[in-house]
Amino acid sequence: MLSFVLTVLLVTQTEVAPEAAATGGGRILVVYYSRTGTTQQVAEALAGELEADIEQIQDVRARSGLFGLIRSGYEATRKILPAIKPVTRDPSEYGLVILGTPVWAGTMSSPMRSYITAHAAQFNSIALFSTHGGDDEGRTFQDMVALCGKPPVATLSLKHEAVVQDDYEEKFVEFVTAIRAETGQ
Repeated sequence: MLSFVLTVLLVTQTEVAPEAAATGGGRILVVYYSRTGTTQQVAEALAGELEADIEQIQDVRARSGLFGLIRSGYEATRKILPAIKPVTRDPSEYGLVILGTPVWAGTMSSPMRSYITAHAAQFNSIALFSTHGGDDEGRTFQDMVALCGKPPVATLSLKHEAVVQDDYEEKFVEFVTAIRAETGQ
């Protein structure tokens, strides 16, 4: 069902306004961190649907196993900024940066916190998405907005189970539609 909806959206999408394309204002970058692959799945779907560039935030230290899970929750609650590998794309070259993170202990992942802290001044406009195992994203978007210093043009909050079962097309389409309205796509 998701692939059908995405195909319909792709066929009906309009082109970016020439002035936006000339200034880079219509360009979109999807930046995400994913420990288990769930957030990555959504990031890749968004990048494909929006014809966006994509950047994966990568840890310097591994987060596998039980110890990695415990360390992740500890860092998130303490707002620790772990070292991340250098990124290859400059977010200031994009009109919109879509930031995606799993929810850890009710907030963004610590690698995403490190990325936003390092690059927030370079964001022209932002949109946010999260994947979570609980009922909602907690204070994730609130914390991300505070670090970015600007409100998002759209947000998308998805339960882990919905992503795994490929049952999130309605929310996905609403998010993509809001982004297209904002970017003129």
